[in-house]
Amino acid sequence: MTLDDFRREIAEPAIDFRPELRWWLAEGLHGDATLRREIEDAHRLGFGGMEFLAMDEGAIDHARYGWGSEEWVHDSQIVVEETTRRGMSVSFTSGTNWSNANLPTIDPDQRAAAQELDVVHETLAAGRSRSGALARIDLEAPIAETTLPGHRGTITQQHLVAVVAARVAGDGLLDAASVLDLTSQVEGEALDWTAPDEGEWRLFAYWMHGTGQTASPSAGVNYTVNYLDRDGVDAVIAYWDDVVLTPALRAEVARNPRAQMYMDSLELSTYGAGGMFWGFTLAEEFHTRRGYDIVPWLPFLTRDAPFMAVSTVYHHQPAVDADRTTVEKVRFDYVRTLTDLYIENMLRPFAAFLHEVGMTLRAEISYGLPFELTRPGPEVDGIETESLEFGAQIDAYRLMAGPAHLFGKQYSSETGATTRNHMLDHRFYDQIIATQLAAGITKTVLHGWASPAGAEGVTQWPGHEGMWPMFSERFDTRQPGSEFYPLWTAAIGRLQYALRRGRPRIDVGILRTDHFTDNLIGMALIGPNGERIPDEVAYGTMWMRDRENHWWQDLGMQDAGITYEFFDGSLLLRDDVSFDGDEVQPDGPGYRALIVYQSTLDADVAAHLLAWAERGLRLVIVDGARELESLMAGRFRTHDVAASATPGLDGLDDELAAIMTELRRMPGVRVTAPSGVVAALDELGAGGRARFADDDRHVLTHLREDDGLTVLYAYHFLYETTEPATVRVRLEGTGVAHRLDVWTGELRPHRGARRDGGNTLVELTLAPGEVAVVVFDTTTDAADTAAPAMIEVARADRWRLVVESWDAGEPEVLTEDRGLGYISREVRPTTAVTRLEAGETELAPWSQIPAVGPEVSGVGEYTTTISVPVARPGARHLLDLGSTCGGLGSVRVGDGQARGFDTAHPVVDVSGDIRPGDNVITVRVSSSLNNRLRARGYYERVPDIGAQLTGEERTQHAIVREYGLVGPVRLLRED
Repeated sequence: MTLDDFRREIAEPAIDFRPELRWWLAEGLHGDATLRREIEDAHRLGFGGMEFLAMDEGAIDHARYGWGSEEWVHDSQIVVEETTRRGMSVSFTSGTNWSNANLPTIDPDQRAAAQELDVVHETLAAGRSRSGALARIDLEAPIAETTLPGHRGTITQQHLVAVVAARVAGDGLLDAASVLDLTSQVEGEALDWTAPDEGEWRLFAYWMHGTGQTASPSAGVNYTVNYLDRDGVDAVIAYWDDVVLTPALRAEVARNPRAQMYMDSLELSTYGAGGMFWGFTLAEEFHTRRGYDIVPWLPFLTRDAPFMAVSTVYHHQPAVDADRTTVEKVRFDYVRTLTDLYIENMLRPFAAFLHEVGMTLRAEISYGLPFELTRPGPEVDGIETESLEFGAQIDAYRLMAGPAHLFGKQYSSETGATTRNHMLDHRFYDQIIATQLAAGITKTVLHGWASPAGAEGVTQWPGHEGMWPMFSERFDTRQPGSEFYPLWTAAIGRLQYALRRGRPRIDVGILRTDHFTDNLIGMALIGPNGERIPDEVAYGTMWMRDRENHWWQDLGMQDAGITYEFFDGSLLLRDDVSFDGDEVQPDGPGYRALIVYQSTLDADVAAHLLAWAERGLRLVIVDGARELESLMAGRFRTHDVAASATPGLDGLDDELAAIMTELRRMPGVRVTAPSGVVAALDELGAGGRARFADDDRHVLTHLREDDGLTVLYAYHFLYETTEPATVRVRLEGTGVAHRLDVWTGELRPHRGARRDGGNTLVELTLAPGEVAVVVFDTTTDAADTAAPAMIEVARADRWRLVVESWDAGEPEVLTEDRGLGYISREVRPTTAVTRLEAGETELAPWSQIPAVGPEVSGVGEYTTTISVPVARPGARHLLDLGSTCGGLGSVRVGDGQARGFDTAHPVVDVSGDIRPGDNVITVRVSSSLNNRLRARGYYERVPDIGAQLTGEERTQHAIVREYGLVGPVRLLRED
């Protein structure tokens, strides 16, 4: 790609590069006119696609409007038609709501339904006998608590899987050497057995039955499908093939090149005492793959997991320390087998089916369940992460960047869900997006969009909630900021266009295996004294913004500008991963070095690394690294010696030890502590493609290469601080650096670049929260340039202010008669806008301006005149707004075009509009809805889900938020 090509295409980025939306529909209640209006609005505001799903709309007729009903199928057709007509992407979900793949055509007793292994036990004293029928699971007994969606439906069947006995060695302790598999002695469901003469014994009977997890809303009852046996995906495929994908819908899908299926965050539950996901073939598959029987180890595998896999607590531990390593290996093998089956019996066949019907598969591939985090990555077309569960942390985004970049997958993120519905300024969400981009995420899926229209009796201003008033934000027409969305979505489109060019260039790949990923970071909002930490405080001042990354905790590489990401080592064994003697996957991320730090590593992966090391692979083995296991529990793990054992019970520890001994001696390998990694990389000649000349604690970077162009993304991530950061980035090669204005698409020569031998030093000064994109053209050359000085030309202290105050208007009632014997009714709240004339005023937050006050939300229009005595021809003039309290908005000079601005650093290039003499400046700034909703009592009925995690039931505490242009506003000239 040439620079001219880049300039032409980025000026008005194609719809493919625009941010997309998760759209919460009020089941199938919306009329055709509502659906078309919402899609038209989303397209007009610049969004590139819509992922639509059904959400429970209260006391409407679910049989008529729920997922799977005629109304839902009809609405799906309208959605696909309208998005396709506008060139937008469209995504289905793999069942009703978001939480898992589910169907109305199965019941929990069928093989296609999700299964669990449950347990009932009895205790026998030494030498005591028992006879007769084994106790069965009481399927009507109270079930384990879970915070995940769904309820347990009716289950009637259970199947005896195994009977095991073990000697009790203390509270929660069992003698692993004593375990007896008694399954072969069972006749029917009866067992006659006498306990050995020593100690107390526990007899475990393991029964498989359906989880019975339901999903709503549905025209019937939807049950979660079986992710481990092929029966589950076959049922999903059959339903979509036979029921959903009608000939008309198939025709529309065929017309849309970006039609997708989306699988969300694997929120599957087990309700029984065993807590184990199971399948009809799991025990057999385990034996085939792992080489031993899982049954004797079942007492050490049952668990409680009240909220996602990271909350796992095993019921029993071995009494003898020597057995603990063995049990950990078995637990690893169990989860490895689950991951195998999930890949082979769900993702792979489902993706193949979707490709046949013209769709692709995008998924949050692993986290939430006990699956390996990155191994499923190659099986899908798009890998998705999210900001909510991972707290928008850079290290969390790096977790799945590895498989995305290794295999050329679109890396996207569900973006913007918080517990602070309608409260936060727009800057908060911009900073989430900026952090994601720094990790190589190049598709933003905003969470989300809802029509204001909803069911009668439950829909109030500002509109239908969709995803309830929690875990969500609305990026739709109810927001005062929506006026400026076309400018904003175009800016995001330019960023995503720039960061999809060519290949990602990542300096270091870190081998990391994780079966119980902590995806509850974004919910770890309780302080040491039990206080509720606001989301915005945690995101803005804690964790990564307080020098605490979670998985790779040493910050030396990050401070040096060396980029890195994670992936499971087994992915290196695939035929489609290569090493060319210099880089791993040269046509992908091009890792120049790999790091091994976890205490376990598979012997075949180690052997693969050894073979590559003999061909020149740069490898750093790190002893003593510490990583997070559970933030809420305050649990971390230190890996004293890297690769000191294999993770599973494969008997290959000695083989691994021999390989690692050889590896540690090789000339291209360095062994160090975490603090020595940067020095080791420098010794190996892998010090980074965009290395900082001096270490910097403020800036994250991401690099792409496309033939003669290098795209450098830089982000000052400490957005709640006050000082700018100046960083000098050393880019490989020589050429001309250009700076992209993401709000206009203009490329201009960057001032502040000079040659440094065969490299180029690019100097960037970034305000807190500011992003910069530098396009480096290595096909040409240029002279050194100094960074410019900024001269203040004028200052604007007094403005005329009018605030357009938003409040509830009269609701509209919408009806639709499709000739089916009933009339559907929706209520659409409207917004009443009142102009508040504040007159001429100094800049201050609205709450401090008497004519506006603390109860107002909306849009403020500020007008002033700036006099410019002389406007130098060709001079660059910037209007620095100081602060807009994080509000989205626009600037217009005279009759020039409206220009958007960065909510963290609101500085607008007005060079083309400034004239000698008086210049009328108009600034429009939006707010959130917080202050108006607070005044209306909205938050008094909204539960605080963050506080609920501690067991405290309370509503949201809403404070008055500061809104408006507060300055100082200065016109600057670049000299």
